[in-house]
Amino acid sequence: MARHAAAQKHLHKKKPRGAFDYLLYFFMVATPLFELPQALTIYRSGSAKNVSIYTWSFFVMSSIVWAVYSLRNKLYPFVVTYTMYAFIEGIIVIGIVIHS
Repeated sequence: MARHAAAQKHLHKKKPRGAFDYLLYFFMVATPLFELPQALTIYRSGSAKNVSIYTWSFFVMSSIVWAVYSLRNKLYPFVVTYTMYAFIEGIIVIGIVIHS
């Protein structure tokens, strides 16, 4: 049994993170933030003209599904990203409902 555990140990070592990993983490956090201007436009102008509730509702549902998938597969950076997406997109959907 000990031999088996020792033989499998290499499969559980974490690979050191490189520059590309940190670049990816940056974009995983920054990209959802690029939806904020849409939310700000809706709330500041008091209008959701030409903004599709169907599209943004689908984005919310999609982000929730991806967040759950990521959580189930222990892909925690993706959990954070898709939770951010769902939150911001939810704010947009609420703005569309309020200002339409």
